[in-house]
Amino acid sequence: MDFVLHEGVRLHVLPNQQFKTTQIVVNLTTKHQQATITKRSLLANILELGTEKYPDQTKIAQKLASMYGATFGTDLQKYGQLHSFRFMMRIVNEKFLQSPDNLMDDAVAFLQEAIFNPRTVNDQFVEDVFTREKENMQADFEALIDDKQSYANNQLAQLYFQNEMAIPSYGQISDLEPLTASSLYQYYQTMLAEDLIDIFVIGDVDEQTVKQLFEQLPFTPRPVIDIQLNYQQPLKTSITEKIEHQAIKQAKLNMAFQIPHQNAQVERYAAIVLNALLGGYPLSKLFVNVREKASLAYYAQSGVSLATQTLTVQTGIKSTDLSRVIALVKAQIEAIQAGDFTDDELAQIIAYLTNSFEASLDSPRSIVERATVQALSNKVTEPAQWVANLEEVTRTDVIALAKKIKLQAIFALVEENYEAN
Repeated sequence: MDFVLHEGVRLHVLPNQQFKTTQIVVNLTTKHQQATITKRSLLANILELGTEKYPDQTKIAQKLASMYGATFGTDLQKYGQLHSFRFMMRIVNEKFLQSPDNLMDDAVAFLQEAIFNPRTVNDQFVEDVFTREKENMQADFEALIDDKQSYANNQLAQLYFQNEMAIPSYGQISDLEPLTASSLYQYYQTMLAEDLIDIFVIGDVDEQTVKQLFEQLPFTPRPVIDIQLNYQQPLKTSITEKIEHQAIKQAKLNMAFQIPHQNAQVERYAAIVLNALLGGYPLSKLFVNVREKASLAYYAQSGVSLATQTLTVQTGIKSTDLSRVIALVKAQIEAIQAGDFTDDELAQIIAYLTNSFEASLDSPRSIVERATVQALSNKVTEPAQWVANLEEVTRTDVIALAKKIKLQAIFALVEENYEAN
């Protein structure tokens, strides 16, 4: 059940008796924009470390231990054009305790302390904590280049979007240096006052009891943000390409295709099936034809984002095979466009996607993700309807959508001595 606690402050209670724990997530959402992303990322590190009542990690750990091993943390997520900062807490369901303790009351009180009373001095974060976490974040940014696949993903995003949509949820190093303990605290106060608030509670709980508890949190009314979750990059008339040389042994080839705006519901589900057929399924075309038959890739896979209307391909290859792999990936797209897949393959893919989706319903985190997207998009699809929509996808739907996708960007990370043919 959904409740509006104040304008711009929403509570979503999802009763579920299959879990022995209760999951609580408080999302603060705003527009995904360069001016604030890195600030929010640094806040995610600092706000886990201490409050006025529990001033360090030891005190926090002792409090959580007293709550029968409760867990607490922060996280960041990017949803299309939106950026969500979240506080997360998990507690044991009280029905499984032989104790009069009211853990839900304790959890809400702890969250109130964590959200509204971070450890500060003179209206700014504690300087030594701020400095340490800023330095840690600087080191994390500098280490990103060592994760070659993540680096390639980020470089591909830069080529594809060429705007702030390319910035990952954790921000970028160039926006870190100007931040101060004072300016970051002031921005956090702005977040608390202006971000859209979505609170999710999942577990075997009473809806009205939960509502009464969360009404106590001192969030104030705020205008509901008028930003569409979905985003589509303007179509480019030419493909943007970049080859970068580094001291590596395994090259990376990443490619980005634009999926046209899905005007019909079936096209959204066709995009999910298309991705699985191409590279998101154990017997996909990329796996079978590029990795297994041609032996041209250490791995070859694809992913789809309906929020940004993109289909991406990721491969690990030998630098000398770069041009051959690009041609072979394109050939897999062309094969799908030509209908080179059987009805049995389509049925197997839909069954695989259905099983994966239904398995996700056994994960509180997956349930939160699904509920978050539905809340932010104002579109609710019940699980049974999601499966029914998927099962309606036909060969004709997949072929038609495949014919509409457009290659927009190619990024290759190759060995230092690689020379293009």
